[in-house]
Amino acid sequence: MDISKFRKLVALDDTDALSRFGLGQALFQQSDDPNVLNEAAEHLRFANAKDPDHLATYHILGQVLIKLGHTNEARQVLSTGCQKAAGVHVGMGQDLGPAMTKLLETL
Repeated sequence: MDISKFRKLVALDDTDALSRFGLGQALFQQSDDPNVLNEAAEHLRFANAKDPDHLATYHILGQVLIKLGHTNEARQVLSTGCQKAAGVHVGMGQDLGPAMTKLLETL
């Protein structure tokens, strides 16, 4: 889905964590511009606070924060994501744990 469609979804309900996650992820995937990445981080932080069990949010938010140079916040987000991934069953996002661990090792 393109960014404009995610923006429309967020405009319909700006409290929907999944729409905000989708917009943040799309922004991250389509630009390295710091302004765009800051917007992505804003949406992903919201999604993470609203739905702290959504493991993909930790993974993408961690990547965005690393690109922005926010290493302390990235470390915190990824560490929490790894802890949560360790507590879920296979197929529920547990595979994101190793990916987040690799990101942590880069910090």
